[in-house]
Amino acid sequence: MEFLVFGEDWGRHPSSSQHIISQLMHSYPVTWVNSIGLRQPSINRRDIVRIKEKLLAKFSAKNPTVDSSANSQENHQQTTPTHIVQPLVWPLAQHTGLKILNKLSLQRQLPKKRYQRVIWTALPSAIDLLSICDSDLVIYYCGDDFSALAGVDHQATAAAEQRLMLRADLIFACSPMLQAKLQQLNPQNPVILLPHGVSLSQFATPQPAPANINLKRTSIGFYGSIDQWLDQQLLRELAIQRPLINFYLLGPINTDISALADLNNIHLLPTQPHEQLARYLQHWDMAILPFKNTPQIQACNPLKLREYLAAGCPTISSDFPATQPYRSVIKTATTTEQWLQAIDHYSHWGRIERNHYQTQTRQLIAAETWQVRAKEVTDRISHQLKHKVS
Repeated sequence: MEFLVFGEDWGRHPSSSQHIISQLMHSYPVTWVNSIGLRQPSINRRDIVRIKEKLLAKFSAKNPTVDSSANSQENHQQTTPTHIVQPLVWPLAQHTGLKILNKLSLQRQLPKKRYQRVIWTALPSAIDLLSICDSDLVIYYCGDDFSALAGVDHQATAAAEQRLMLRADLIFACSPMLQAKLQQLNPQNPVILLPHGVSLSQFATPQPAPANINLKRTSIGFYGSIDQWLDQQLLRELAIQRPLINFYLLGPINTDISALADLNNIHLLPTQPHEQLARYLQHWDMAILPFKNTPQIQACNPLKLREYLAAGCPTISSDFPATQPYRSVIKTATTTEQWLQAIDHYSHWGRIERNHYQTQTRQLIAAETWQVRAKEVTDRISHQLKHKVS
């Protein structure tokens, strides 16, 4: 068996697809097709920069040269895909001529099929390219509510998703809300709930504190995109009300942050590699998910929630459905007063309380590792392939 994956750019950020496929590539050859996009480009600075990045990646990157044998010892130690394809395609093409050119371009880049080929796509726009992929099984993995996702051509993406739902042999959704939404699109094809996992050992193994946090003051942290769904007004009020606590926001800034700029106890830190995040979590006094109440957040299932818990970091979150299984170990808040009460509660904890909390959280998510999620995927694939043959 081999995998052909349509996802975001490999290594750009640690998505759920990358976590799951990273487990599978220890045993199977994987061809990863970098992002084919969910929005037609226009003439603006952001799109021009992105096109330039794509062209540079295409003509300068070297493809990994690994033994693609599914049984080779080298492949069991593989940490990058067997092939990474830098596609030269027009994102979410609507014109028939562009669709044909996209297929011809990608077809020249795909490696020859050697085993039963499983397509894993996290992008509805891949539907127009499946006919050239010589697939034995098609999987649609839905990790986002594309109808509510910023920066997406919603109408065209929704139409592509509807067609993909009819084509896919297996459909996975990362949250109950997405599962219910997709099931309505195609009641005949069962949608399987596949929640996110966590790299438990990575976040549980003790790490030294980073140099850019102050260990002498109570600290509250968040990592991820600083985007429009982050509740800046809430953060501002919390920082004003608790001026002796340091708030650390770690990640790329994709929105106006002027509401936070004049507060001395809010610290904006640069993006860190995924393997460095445990160093922050293990030394913050608490971690937060301060999200606005939007359709996108109601449908989301953030990877960082389980990572917070794996690190044993006391967690406070806005109230959204994905937090439900973890209400026994996290505090949810819907008002500023509830947030402040939760902050004050954790601020008084000592080492004994934190050690007890770490034991609780790690026991709770012990069966939610990415290895477990990957095993669920391969079990489903094996059953489906046998069913198709018979």
